Amino acid sequence: MKYLIVGVVLATVCIQAISALKCMQGIEVKADNSNGVQKNEKPLDIEECGAGTTLASAALLFTAKPSSISFPSGDYKCYHLKYNQKNSELSTIIKGCIYKSLDVCDGKFSSDNVQESFCSQCDMDACNSAGRYGFDLKLLGLTLVAIVTYLLK
Repeated sequence: MKYLIVGVVLATVCIQAISALKCMQGIEVKADNSNGVQKNEKPLDIEECGAGTTLASAALLFTAKPSSISFPSGDYKCYHLKYNQKNSELSTIIKGCIYKSLDVCDGKFSSDNVQESFCSQCDMDACNSAGRYGFDLKLLGLTLVAIVTYLLK
């Protein structure tokens, strides 16, 4: 019976570890109101990285940063790019999946109308959102394995 419990816990941890990468996907426009508080116009969704979502996300990125074109690869990562509109209080945030071979944060860009203010890229689930500071299920799974192993000795 104890081997069955350990097997189920290990299988659960393995399934979590081999699942596909999930990233926040979409565009978010923020504007400062009179109180200095920002309002979100549209919430973003967490989507699984794949060929379709990566193509859509790369197209969004290409419109803001035309130098960000690259050839497809098999691995994915998440990105978070924020740029501000000059002469305006609007800022645009683009989040999504891209190919691991592409370096989104290869230097800040600036043009007549926009200026990049923040850029990050990562390769963990939902790491391009505020949710990355939340509870990590893989860590919970490993903790459970350690506890079960200790109790079954």
